[in-house]
Amino acid sequence: MLKSSLSLLTGLIISLAIIVVSCGDKDKWAGKYLSTTSKNQQGPAISLELMADGNGSWATEEDSVSFKWEVRGNEVLLHTKSGGIIAGKIKGDSIEVNLPGMAPCQFRSVAR
Repeated sequence: MLKSSLSLLTGLIISLAIIVVSCGDKDKWAGKYLSTTSKNQQGPAISLELMADGNGSWATEEDSVSFKWEVRGNEVLLHTKSGGIIAGKIKGDSIEVNLPGMAPCQFRSVAR
């Protein structure tokens, strides 16, 4: 009985530690971002908003898509409603996203 209670307590402490670390990462990266592309390529202006509650949106002049997001290691993962995952690499204070058929997009923070 004591052994199972100790195991349960250990599991709760580990879960709480993971939640605290995850929330810290979300707070650090939550904010509004605008895309930049390489010098020689023109691309659509894209805005990315990552909210502290784990929701987010990706918007262009023509469309807007909502998603859930999380930080894992050095990646920001955007979970689309259709079940896809778009991975963005954290590079310094920006996020780089590679999508098929598009130039890599660097997202730089405009508001946190």
